[in-house]
Amino acid sequence: MAEKSKPEFTLGDLGTIKEGILAEEAGFKPFERFGSDFTLRPETVFGALPFVGGLTNIGQAIGKYQLEDSVNKFYGLDKGFKDTSISSGKNTSETNRLINEIKAFKAEDPYSTTPNITRDDIQNYMMQKKPELDLAPIQNRIYTQKQLDNRTTDFYKPEQVYITQPFSSGRTAQNITSTGFRSGISPQDRAMIEEDQAISGYSSYGDAMKGGYYDNEIKSVSDFAEDKINQVNFGTTNRETGEFEGAKGYDPAFARAVTVESQGESATSESTFICTALYEMGQMPIGIYKYDQRYGQQVNKKIYNGYALWGKPIAQKMRNRGFIYNIITPIAMRWAEQMAFDMSDGKVGKKRYSIKAMKFLGEAICYGIGLFIKPEGEKHGSNRNRQHGEERRTIRGEDGLLKKRGRPRTKRRTAS
Repeated sequence: MAEKSKPEFTLGDLGTIKEGILAEEAGFKPFERFGSDFTLRPETVFGALPFVGGLTNIGQAIGKYQLEDSVNKFYGLDKGFKDTSISSGKNTSETNRLINEIKAFKAEDPYSTTPNITRDDIQNYMMQKKPELDLAPIQNRIYTQKQLDNRTTDFYKPEQVYITQPFSSGRTAQNITSTGFRSGISPQDRAMIEEDQAISGYSSYGDAMKGGYYDNEIKSVSDFAEDKINQVNFGTTNRETGEFEGAKGYDPAFARAVTVESQGESATSESTFICTALYEMGQMPIGIYKYDQRYGQQVNKKIYNGYALWGKPIAQKMRNRGFIYNIITPIAMRWAEQMAFDMSDGKVGKKRYSIKAMKFLGEAICYGIGLFIKPEGEKHGSNRNRQHGEERRTIRGEDGLLKKRGRPRTKRRTAS
């Protein structure tokens, strides 16, 4: 009998864990010594009011169940509704196990300077435990607790200083800040990143940021709201030089995040599925992938709709690295190399006549399929997002979180 697969832990589960643990830590457990994990939260007290009490307490019970369920997924435990519901109300719950592990991690973190668990602590713990999620720090912390202790005087109260960490991709955050390359980046990594930017037509980091090269790696505006930094995305133009000058606290990455959110799909858009899967699994070089994305963005919409019908489910199955992955990968790689060759005027990729013939036939078939497809959410000519069937600016992925738009994550940018 085949081994039962473990439940998948998603970014949506991480969001549930953050909110749930912070709520648990903010509450009080009056019956803890009796083995009960009942938490007295502000909403629990509010729930004592007539008419609203029952609904509020039911909502808290559901929240505790959802938290326990997400923690089960974190540990790879496949528990049913009954077992999860019972364990969520006990001191021996998986939630309490995770909280204790995060506290132990926090105690060993030299940059942790707060008494209670914070979003930073949970995020940094998950960065170590779930590297496949490619998480980045919420913000960067400057001082260790030891440094702050040594700075104590009668006239100065030392406090942690936070600076912006603008990227959602952990791999990119290791090498780049809001304003450019980190001081500790290796020469090899810097050269590789600059080469990738140049291939896509950008002469500097600033141009790449403004032009949308990092759009799918920049945090969303709501993600920026989680940090402790006052973000500003406005400024003035220098009358003498004509150059834009950001106001005090101006952050170019945050400004671009605001632009992407305000423009919605028109800023940039994800346009492939199979090649995106290969790129995110580390199989496709970024130089090839960038041109493949550019091709996908300019292709006829009916061809795109026809391709999306079968390309998206195949891409999802490929991520399991099974039979479909082994069959599709060599074909898709050659296809992408041909697209890159065409889009770069022969500078990148490889020319294959067999693939060009396959391209002609494949586009014709996809166009035929697209003629008879009306994507979900597209009606009466309304301009909805063509991939997800939802209004612009409210696109959500399968994990329930807001989906990032724009250029792909540059996952080749890894620290050595």
